[in-house]
Amino acid sequence: MVKGLIWATAEDLARNRGRVLSLYRQILRSLNSPILPMNLAARLAKKAEARAIFMLSAEEKSLHNIEDLIDTGEYALSLLRKGEIPKYIQ
Repeated sequence: MVKGLIWATAEDLARNRGRVLSLYRQILRSLNSPILPMNLAARLAKKAEARAIFMLSAEEKSLHNIEDLIDTGEYALSLLRKGEIPKYIQ
């Protein structure tokens, strides 16, 4: 992410595409984990929340905000893998 100074260029967005898709899939898979203390309705609600967050974040154009969103998503994924439920999945 060196090309754009503040705003993401098409190259920056393409470079992050695989990383974001992988993170998205991992979060959705982690929400199915049997170690999480959630019933089916809660799992579906958390998945819908994660989808909504990723859809809204897809419109982000600031390089710094994109990095922050990815870092937050990785942190939420680490909590899910530990069996904890993050307050907001971002």
